[in-house]
Amino acid sequence: MAMPSPLTPLRSEGAGKRKKETDARTAMRRMLLPFALVTVLGFVLGSTPLVMVGAIVWAGWFIYYVLLTRVLDPRGEDTPYVNQHSEIQAMVMRGQKERAAQAYREAITADPTDVLACEQLVQLAARELKDYELAVWACREAERRHALPGKKLTFGMMAAELYRDQLGDPRRAVVELSRLLSTYPDAPNAAALKEELELIKSHLFEAT
Repeated sequence: MAMPSPLTPLRSEGAGKRKKETDARTAMRRMLLPFALVTVLGFVLGSTPLVMVGAIVWAGWFIYYVLLTRVLDPRGEDTPYVNQHSEIQAMVMRGQKERAAQAYREAITADPTDVLACEQLVQLAARELKDYELAVWACREAERRHALPGKKLTFGMMAAELYRDQLGDPRRAVVELSRLLSTYPDAPNAAALKEELELIKSHLFEAT
């Protein structure tokens, strides 16, 4: 079965404390005032260049605001995920891996929407700490939080692989694969999952 390896990097985003964007939005609104004056002045003086500059700036700030409040920060209160976990990532770089893992766990517990912390913890636990039970826990949290079925299935498969290979527990791998087939019966790789499940079962039968 071609299951994604827990050793494969998922994303390069860092991890850290969330910060409010109130000051950033306030600064943006203050910046808009002089640009608005430039646009109005251009209309009053009949200056086409001034009007064009004002229009371009207005468009640029509007796009930035939409990205900030609707795409990168849809809840309107936290910084974009790409900048959230830098402090924890710095811990890893300094060799404070156990501390970083605990910080990821705290971030995951504190925010039920933080998927990146789950993904980063999978990598840290599996690759650096060799704490495969923790990696399985992070996989389950990532599966639970992701909205797309394909992403959910990927992390479920990673948990099954951890059971099968790193933890050497084929019985738990069987349970995990059975759950995945029941939860995602229409998965594109359902046939491969069934084949892997039957293979593990046959090995267990031979071992008894």
